[in-house]
Amino acid sequence: MTHTQQNDSRRNFIKKLGAAGFFMSTMSLPSYALEQVLNQSIQYSPLKPVNVSPERIIRQVVGLRPYRPSGFNLSEQKLDEKVIIHNYGHGGGGISLSWGTARLAIEKIEASQSTSIAVLGAGVIGLSTAILLLKQGRPVTIYTDRLPPNTTSNVAAAYWAPVSVFESGMIPSGFMEEFNQASIISQRMFQDLVGTRYGVWWIKSFFLGASFDFPGGKKLYPDYKSHDTTSSPFTGFQINDEVHSLMIEPPIYMKALLDDFYQLGGKLIVRKFNDLNELSQLKEPYVMNCTGLGSHELFQDKSLIPVRGQLAVLLPQEEINYGYVIPTFDDLLYMFPRKDGIILGGTSEKGNWSLNPNDQELTRIMEGHKRIAAGLKP
Repeated sequence: MTHTQQNDSRRNFIKKLGAAGFFMSTMSLPSYALEQVLNQSIQYSPLKPVNVSPERIIRQVVGLRPYRPSGFNLSEQKLDEKVIIHNYGHGGGGISLSWGTARLAIEKIEASQSTSIAVLGAGVIGLSTAILLLKQGRPVTIYTDRLPPNTTSNVAAAYWAPVSVFESGMIPSGFMEEFNQASIISQRMFQDLVGTRYGVWWIKSFFLGASFDFPGGKKLYPDYKSHDTTSSPFTGFQINDEVHSLMIEPPIYMKALLDDFYQLGGKLIVRKFNDLNELSQLKEPYVMNCTGLGSHELFQDKSLIPVRGQLAVLLPQEEINYGYVIPTFDDLLYMFPRKDGIILGGTSEKGNWSLNPNDQELTRIMEGHKRIAAGLKP
Protein backbone atom coordinates (compact mmCIF):
# COMPACT_ATOMS: atom_id res chain seq x y z
CA MET A 1 0.00 0.00 0.00
CA THR A 2 1.39 3.43 -0.94
CA HIS A 3 1.68 6.37 1.42
CA THR A 4 -1.17 8.12 -0.40
CA GLN A 5 -3.40 5.03 -0.13
CA GLN A 6 -2.62 4.82 3.58
CA ASN A 7 -3.68 8.44 4.10
CA ASP A 8 -6.88 7.90 2.11
CA SER A 9 -7.74 4.82 4.11
CA ARG A 10 -7.08 6.66 7.36
CA ARG A 11 -9.29 9.57 6.29
CA ASN A 12 -12.11 7.20 5.30
CA PHE A 13 -11.80 5.40 8.62
CA ILE A 14 -11.97 8.69 10.53
CA LYS A 15 -15.05 9.74 8.53
CA LYS A 16 -16.75 6.46 9.32
CA LEU A 17 -15.76 6.73 12.96
CA GLY A 18 -17.11 10.28 13.09
CA ALA A 19 -20.39 9.20 11.55
CA ALA A 20 -20.63 6.30 13.96
CA GLY A 21 -19.84 8.64 16.83
CA PHE A 22 -22.67 11.01 15.78
CA PHE A 23 -25.06 8.07 15.50
CA MET A 24 -24.05 6.70 18.89
CA SER A 25 -24.33 10.13 20.50
CA THR A 26 -27.86 10.47 19.15
CA MET A 27 -28.76 7.02 20.41
CA SER A 28 -27.41 7.88 23.86
CA LEU A 29 -29.65 10.95 24.30
CA PRO A 30 -31.68 10.96 27.52
CA SER A 31 -35.17 9.57 26.91
CA TYR A 32 -36.86 12.94 27.41
CA ALA A 33 -34.51 14.61 24.86
CA LEU A 34 -35.02 11.84 22.30
CA GLU A 35 -38.79 12.21 22.69
CA GLN A 36 -38.47 15.93 21.93
CA VAL A 37 -36.55 15.15 18.74
CA LEU A 38 -39.10 12.58 17.57
CA ASN A 39 -42.06 14.84 18.35
CA GLN A 40 -40.79 17.88 16.46
CA SER A 41 -43.33 19.28 13.97
CA ILE A 42 -42.63 18.81 10.28
CA GLN A 43 -40.94 21.94 8.93
CA TYR A 44 -41.84 23.08 5.43
CA SER A 45 -39.92 24.99 2.85
CA PRO A 46 -42.25 27.92 2.21
CA LEU A 47 -44.75 27.33 -0.59
CA LYS A 48 -44.83 29.98 -3.27
CA PRO A 49 -48.20 31.75 -3.49
CA VAL A 50 -50.28 31.78 -6.65
CA ASN A 51 -50.47 35.21 -8.22
CA VAL A 52 -54.26 35.51 -8.21
CA SER A 53 -55.14 38.53 -10.29
CA PRO A 54 -57.90 39.19 -12.86
CA GLU A 55 -55.22 40.52 -15.23
CA ARG A 56 -53.62 37.05 -15.31
CA ILE A 57 -56.76 35.20 -16.46
CA ILE A 58 -56.13 33.70 -19.91
CA ARG A 59 -59.45 31.89 -20.28
CA GLN A 60 -62.56 30.64 -18.52
CA VAL A 61 -63.97 27.19 -19.23
CA VAL A 62 -67.18 25.43 -18.28
CA GLY A 63 -67.75 21.68 -18.41
CA LEU A 64 -70.69 19.43 -17.60
CA ARG A 65 -69.79 16.31 -15.62
CA PRO A 66 -72.05 13.30 -16.46
CA TYR A 67 -73.31 12.32 -13.01
CA ARG A 68 -75.53 9.45 -11.89
CA PRO A 69 -76.36 9.25 -8.16
CA SER A 70 -76.18 5.46 -8.48
CA GLY A 71 -72.69 5.62 -10.02
CA PHE A 72 -71.31 4.85 -13.46
CA ASN A 73 -73.20 2.44 -15.71
CA LEU A 74 -71.42 -0.67 -17.02
CA SER A 75 -74.57 -2.64 -17.88
CA GLU A 76 -75.45 -4.47 -21.10
CA GLN A 77 -78.42 -3.79 -23.33
CA LYS A 78 -79.83 -5.57 -26.36
CA LEU A 79 -80.76 -3.54 -29.44
CA ASP A 80 -82.21 -5.86 -32.07
CA GLU A 81 -79.28 -8.17 -32.82
CA LYS A 82 -76.70 -5.89 -31.30
CA VAL A 83 -75.18 -5.90 -27.83
CA ILE A 84 -74.61 -2.48 -26.30
CA ILE A 85 -72.19 -2.26 -23.40
CA HIS A 86 -72.52 0.98 -21.48
CA ASN A 87 -69.61 2.87 -19.98
CA TYR A 88 -70.81 6.31 -18.90
CA GLY A 89 -71.86 8.39 -15.90
CA HIS A 90 -68.50 8.88 -14.17
CA GLY A 91 -69.32 12.26 -12.59
CA GLY A 92 -66.16 14.05 -11.53
CA GLY A 93 -64.04 10.91 -11.95
CA GLY A 94 -64.06 10.42 -15.72
CA ILE A 95 -60.36 10.79 -16.44
CA SER A 96 -59.38 9.15 -13.14
CA LEU A 97 -61.50 6.04 -13.79
CA SER A 98 -61.06 5.90 -17.57
CA TRP A 99 -58.69 2.95 -17.92
CA GLY A 100 -60.38 0.99 -15.15
CA THR A 101 -63.97 1.15 -16.39
CA ALA A 102 -62.74 0.62 -19.95
CA ARG A 103 -61.09 -2.64 -18.84
CA LEU A 104 -64.18 -3.78 -16.95
CA ALA A 105 -66.47 -2.90 -19.87
CA ILE A 106 -64.54 -4.78 -22.56
CA GLU A 107 -64.37 -7.86 -20.34
CA LYS A 108 -68.11 -8.19 -21.00
CA ILE A 109 -67.58 -8.81 -24.74
CA GLU A 110 -68.35 -12.40 -25.65
CA ALA A 111 -67.21 -12.54 -29.26
CA SER A 112 -64.24 -13.70 -31.30
CA GLN A 113 -61.23 -11.45 -31.67
CA SER A 114 -62.13 -10.71 -35.28
CA THR A 115 -65.54 -9.27 -34.36
CA SER A 116 -65.70 -5.58 -35.20
CA ILE A 117 -66.54 -3.19 -32.38
CA ALA A 118 -68.14 0.26 -32.53
CA VAL A 119 -67.23 2.83 -29.87
CA LEU A 120 -69.51 5.81 -29.38
CA GLY A 121 -67.66 8.92 -28.24
CA ALA A 122 -64.10 10.24 -28.46
CA GLY A 123 -63.69 11.68 -24.99
CA VAL A 124 -61.32 10.06 -22.51
CA ILE A 125 -63.68 7.11 -21.88
CA GLY A 126 -64.22 6.37 -25.57
CA LEU A 127 -60.55 6.68 -26.52
CA SER A 128 -59.37 4.58 -23.57
CA THR A 129 -61.91 1.87 -24.41
CA ALA A 130 -60.97 1.89 -28.11
CA ILE A 131 -57.23 1.69 -27.37
CA LEU A 132 -57.62 -1.33 -25.09
CA LEU A 133 -59.75 -3.06 -27.72
CA LEU A 134 -57.18 -2.34 -30.44
CA LYS A 135 -54.43 -3.73 -28.22
CA GLN A 136 -56.44 -6.97 -28.11
CA GLY A 137 -56.24 -7.07 -31.89
CA ARG A 138 -59.90 -6.20 -32.47
CA PRO A 139 -61.08 -3.99 -35.37
CA VAL A 140 -62.47 -0.78 -33.86
CA THR A 141 -64.32 2.22 -35.27
CA ILE A 142 -65.12 5.28 -33.19
CA TYR A 143 -68.29 7.19 -34.06
CA THR A 144 -68.38 10.69 -32.62
CA ASP A 145 -69.61 14.19 -33.32
CA ARG A 146 -66.82 15.82 -31.27
CA LEU A 147 -63.07 15.29 -31.30
CA PRO A 148 -60.34 16.57 -28.98
CA PRO A 149 -59.85 19.38 -28.12
CA ASN A 150 -63.64 19.88 -28.23
CA THR A 151 -64.63 17.28 -25.63
CA THR A 152 -65.68 17.53 -21.99
CA SER A 153 -62.46 15.72 -21.08
CA ASN A 154 -60.42 18.59 -22.49
CA VAL A 155 -61.86 21.09 -20.00
CA ALA A 156 -61.40 18.90 -16.91
CA ALA A 157 -59.03 19.93 -14.13
CA ALA A 158 -57.73 16.34 -14.42
CA TYR A 159 -56.31 15.69 -10.96
CA TRP A 160 -56.27 11.95 -10.29
CA ALA A 161 -58.93 11.37 -7.64
CA PRO A 162 -62.23 9.70 -8.60
CA VAL A 163 -64.50 12.06 -6.64
CA SER A 164 -68.17 13.04 -7.04
CA VAL A 165 -68.90 9.73 -8.79
CA PHE A 166 -71.94 8.57 -6.78
CA GLU A 167 -74.21 9.43 -3.88
CA SER A 168 -73.91 7.34 -0.76
CA GLY A 169 -77.07 5.34 -0.10
CA MET A 170 -78.08 5.25 -3.77
CA ILE A 171 -75.54 2.82 -5.21
CA PRO A 172 -76.52 -0.76 -6.12
CA SER A 173 -75.15 -3.83 -4.41
CA GLY A 174 -71.61 -4.61 -5.54
CA PHE A 175 -70.92 -1.14 -6.92
CA MET A 176 -68.19 -0.24 -4.42
CA GLU A 177 -66.22 -3.35 -5.32
CA GLU A 178 -66.46 -2.37 -8.98
CA PHE A 179 -65.54 1.24 -8.19
CA ASN A 180 -62.47 0.25 -6.17
CA GLN A 181 -61.37 -2.22 -8.82
CA ALA A 182 -61.68 0.39 -11.57
CA SER A 183 -59.75 2.91 -9.45
CA ILE A 184 -56.85 0.51 -8.83
CA ILE A 185 -56.62 -0.56 -12.48
CA SER A 186 -56.72 3.00 -13.76
CA GLN A 187 -54.26 4.51 -11.32
CA ARG A 188 -51.72 1.77 -12.08
CA MET A 189 -52.05 2.36 -15.83
CA PHE A 190 -51.58 6.09 -15.39
CA GLN A 191 -48.33 5.43 -13.53
CA ASP A 192 -46.94 3.87 -16.71
CA LEU A 193 -47.82 7.04 -18.62
CA VAL A 194 -45.87 9.47 -16.40
CA GLY A 195 -43.73 11.70 -18.56
CA THR A 196 -43.82 14.46 -21.15
CA ARG A 197 -45.44 12.49 -23.97
CA TYR A 198 -48.72 11.99 -22.11
CA GLY A 199 -48.45 14.99 -19.80
CA VAL A 200 -48.80 12.94 -16.60
CA TRP A 201 -46.82 13.66 -13.43
CA TRP A 202 -46.92 13.33 -9.64
CA ILE A 203 -47.98 16.27 -7.48
CA LYS A 204 -48.27 17.02 -3.77
CA SER A 205 -51.67 18.34 -2.75
CA PHE A 206 -53.31 19.58 0.44
CA PHE A 207 -56.94 19.00 1.42
CA LEU A 208 -58.02 21.85 3.64
CA GLY A 209 -60.94 22.08 6.05
CA ALA A 210 -62.17 18.49 5.60
CA SER A 211 -60.45 15.12 5.72
CA PHE A 212 -59.58 13.41 2.45
CA ASP A 213 -61.60 10.21 2.04
CA PHE A 214 -59.13 8.37 -0.26
CA PRO A 215 -61.50 7.33 -3.09
CA GLY A 216 -60.42 3.95 -4.39
CA GLY A 217 -58.33 3.14 -1.32
CA LYS A 218 -55.61 4.75 0.77
CA LYS A 219 -52.81 2.84 -0.98
CA LEU A 220 -53.45 4.84 -4.16
CA TYR A 221 -52.18 8.02 -2.44
CA PRO A 222 -48.57 7.49 -1.30
CA ASP A 223 -46.75 9.45 1.38
CA TYR A 224 -49.92 10.60 3.17
CA LYS A 225 -49.46 13.05 6.02
CA SER A 226 -52.01 14.58 8.39
CA HIS A 227 -51.08 17.99 9.76
CA ASP A 228 -52.25 20.21 12.55
CA THR A 229 -52.25 23.99 12.46
CA THR A 230 -48.62 24.20 13.59
CA SER A 231 -47.14 21.98 10.88
CA SER A 232 -49.31 23.18 8.01
CA PRO A 233 -48.11 25.79 5.53
CA PHE A 234 -51.70 27.11 5.34
CA THR A 235 -53.34 29.27 8.00
CA GLY A 236 -56.91 29.06 9.20
CA PHE A 237 -57.62 25.34 8.62
CA GLN A 238 -57.96 22.87 11.50
CA ILE A 239 -57.84 19.87 9.14
CA ASN A 240 -55.05 19.59 6.64
CA ASP A 241 -54.31 16.33 4.82
CA GLU A 242 -51.34 16.05 2.47
CA VAL A 243 -51.37 13.43 -0.28
CA HIS A 244 -49.52 12.65 -3.47
CA SER A 245 -51.43 11.84 -6.61
CA LEU A 246 -51.19 12.20 -10.38
CA MET A 247 -51.82 15.29 -12.45
CA ILE A 248 -52.94 14.88 -16.06
CA GLU A 249 -52.60 17.64 -18.66
CA PRO A 250 -55.69 17.26 -20.90
CA PRO A 251 -54.37 19.20 -23.93
CA ILE A 252 -51.32 16.91 -24.06
CA TYR A 253 -53.01 13.73 -22.85
CA MET A 254 -56.04 13.77 -25.14
CA LYS A 255 -53.89 14.42 -28.21
CA ALA A 256 -51.58 11.56 -27.23
CA LEU A 257 -54.56 9.19 -26.85
CA LEU A 258 -55.90 10.15 -30.27
CA ASP A 259 -52.44 9.60 -31.78
CA ASP A 260 -52.23 6.17 -30.13
CA PHE A 261 -55.68 5.27 -31.46
CA TYR A 262 -54.66 6.03 -35.04
CA GLN A 263 -51.23 4.37 -34.71
CA LEU A 264 -52.91 1.18 -33.50
CA GLY A 265 -55.05 1.10 -36.64
CA GLY A 266 -58.29 2.57 -35.34
CA LYS A 267 -60.83 4.15 -37.65
CA LEU A 268 -62.94 7.20 -36.85
CA ILE A 269 -66.16 8.44 -38.41
CA VAL A 270 -67.65 11.81 -37.51
CA ARG A 271 -71.33 11.14 -36.99
CA LYS A 272 -74.08 12.03 -34.55
CA PHE A 273 -76.83 9.55 -33.64
CA ASN A 274 -80.21 11.12 -32.95
CA ASP A 275 -82.01 7.95 -31.82
CA LEU A 276 -81.58 4.21 -31.32
CA ASN A 277 -83.06 3.47 -34.72
CA GLU A 278 -80.10 5.17 -36.37
CA LEU A 279 -77.75 3.32 -34.04
CA SER A 280 -79.29 -0.02 -34.98
CA GLN A 281 -78.17 0.51 -38.59
CA LEU A 282 -74.50 0.15 -37.69
CA LYS A 283 -72.77 -2.93 -39.10
CA GLU A 284 -70.86 -3.72 -35.87
CA PRO A 285 -72.57 -6.32 -33.64
CA TYR A 286 -71.03 -4.84 -30.46
CA VAL A 287 -71.38 -1.19 -29.48
CA MET A 288 -69.49 0.38 -26.56
CA ASN A 289 -71.51 3.36 -25.39
CA CYS A 290 -69.11 6.03 -24.12
CA THR A 291 -71.27 9.06 -24.88
CA GLY A 292 -71.20 10.52 -21.37
CA LEU A 293 -73.96 13.05 -20.89
CA GLY A 294 -75.23 12.19 -24.38
CA SER A 295 -76.81 9.05 -22.91
CA HIS A 296 -79.39 11.29 -21.22
CA GLU A 297 -81.17 11.63 -24.57
CA LEU A 298 -79.83 8.84 -26.77
CA PHE A 299 -80.56 6.10 -24.22
CA GLN A 300 -83.17 8.03 -22.24
CA ASP A 301 -81.28 7.73 -18.97
CA LYS A 302 -83.03 10.45 -17.01
CA SER A 303 -81.07 9.62 -13.86
CA LEU A 304 -78.05 11.04 -15.66
CA ILE A 305 -77.69 14.74 -14.92
CA PRO A 306 -75.04 17.43 -15.50
CA VAL A 307 -72.88 18.73 -12.69
CA ARG A 308 -71.60 22.04 -13.93
CA GLY A 309 -67.98 22.98 -13.31
CA GLN A 310 -66.43 26.38 -14.00
CA LEU A 311 -62.69 27.07 -14.09
CA ALA A 312 -60.54 30.17 -14.35
CA VAL A 313 -57.14 29.56 -15.92
CA LEU A 314 -54.27 31.90 -15.05
CA LEU A 315 -50.92 32.37 -16.74
CA PRO A 316 -48.52 29.53 -15.80
CA GLN A 317 -46.21 29.89 -12.79
CA GLU A 318 -43.27 27.49 -12.92
CA GLU A 319 -42.58 27.86 -9.19
CA ILE A 320 -45.98 26.46 -8.18
CA ASN A 321 -45.34 22.77 -7.55
CA TYR A 322 -48.29 21.87 -5.30
CA GLY A 323 -52.08 21.85 -5.36
CA TYR A 324 -54.85 22.26 -2.83
CA VAL A 325 -58.56 21.53 -2.42
CA ILE A 326 -61.21 22.90 -0.09
CA PRO A 327 -63.72 20.09 -0.63
CA THR A 328 -66.86 21.53 0.97
CA PHE A 329 -69.79 21.31 -1.46
CA ASP A 330 -71.08 24.85 -0.83
CA ASP A 331 -67.70 26.53 -1.19
CA LEU A 332 -65.62 24.26 -3.40
CA LEU A 333 -62.20 25.67 -4.24
CA TYR A 334 -59.21 23.94 -5.80
CA MET A 335 -55.94 24.92 -7.45
CA PHE A 336 -53.69 22.79 -9.62
CA PRO A 337 -50.67 23.91 -11.64
CA ARG A 338 -50.36 22.71 -15.22
CA LYS A 339 -48.10 23.57 -18.15
CA ASP A 340 -50.95 25.38 -19.89
CA GLY A 341 -51.84 27.48 -16.84
CA ILE A 342 -52.84 27.60 -13.19
CA ILE A 343 -56.24 25.91 -12.83
CA LEU A 344 -58.55 27.64 -10.36
CA GLY A 345 -61.84 25.99 -9.51
CA GLY A 346 -64.41 25.49 -8.91
CA THR A 347 -68.08 24.86 -8.95
CA SER A 348 -70.26 21.79 -8.58
CA GLU A 349 -73.81 22.69 -9.65
CA LYS A 350 -76.12 19.71 -10.05
CA GLY A 351 -78.72 19.97 -12.80
CA ASN A 352 -77.27 23.10 -14.41
CA TRP A 353 -76.95 22.65 -18.20
CA SER A 354 -75.45 26.08 -18.93
CA LEU A 355 -72.04 26.24 -20.61
CA ASN A 356 -71.74 30.00 -20.14
CA PRO A 357 -69.32 31.34 -17.50
CA ASN A 358 -71.01 32.95 -14.51
CA ASP A 359 -69.51 36.26 -13.39
CA GLN A 360 -70.58 35.80 -9.77
CA GLU A 361 -68.90 32.40 -9.63
CA LEU A 362 -65.75 33.85 -11.17
CA THR A 363 -65.66 36.52 -8.45
CA ARG A 364 -66.13 33.90 -5.71
CA ILE A 365 -63.39 31.69 -7.16
CA MET A 366 -60.87 34.51 -7.54
CA GLU A 367 -61.53 36.03 -4.12
CA GLY A 368 -61.35 32.64 -2.41
CA HIS A 369 -58.01 31.74 -3.97
CA LYS A 370 -56.62 35.20 -3.30
CA ARG A 371 -57.33 34.72 0.42
CA ILE A 372 -55.63 31.34 0.44
CA ALA A 373 -52.54 32.73 -1.33
CA ALA A 374 -52.34 35.60 1.16
CA GLY A 375 -52.59 33.14 4.07
CA LEU A 376 -49.58 31.02 3.15
CA LYS A 377 -46.99 30.97 5.92
CA PRO A 378 -43.73 32.70 4.98
